[in-house]
Amino acid sequence: MSTTSNVMSWAAFAEACGELAGRVQERFENHQHAVMATIRRDGSPRMSGMEAPIRDGHLWLGMEQTSAKAADLRRDSRLGLHSTPDDEDLAAGDARIEGSAVPADTDQLEVFVRGHHHEIDDSVRLALFTVNIARVVLVRVEDRHLVVETWTPSGGLTERRIS
Repeated sequence: MSTTSNVMSWAAFAEACGELAGRVQERFENHQHAVMATIRRDGSPRMSGMEAPIRDGHLWLGMEQTSAKAADLRRDSRLGLHSTPDDEDLAAGDARIEGSAVPADTDQLEVFVRGHHHEIDDSVRLALFTVNIARVVLVRVEDRHLVVETWTPSGGLTERRIS
């Protein structure tokens, strides 16, 4: 469900643009870790490796309560998330998601913990966020062309082919 016209939950994105959502999810699921960019207190970027599972209608971000990235997101919710490419030829693509982190509520915490791929002993230590999506980009190489697919809630899907 959209919180404003400029951001959407993962479920709303998948409903609006299912084929792209499936390919982007595949990119993030091919590797356990992604790279997240947050904004430090001084305004400079911070790059952090992390898991970013997509399930139950959400893109989840779980981290230690005391981590620098959790402090960054509490101060400024904007983030970028980047998948890990499989190989140089980018045939499957390179995915990026831009958006904002929303602190998860108690019910969401229970859903996340229950479905996580390994047991979480102490959820009190967990800072959990969902992501409101503002932009999704999938870049791939097809027939010697760079194909850039971009989706936003307000603009929908666009595709550029660069020779």
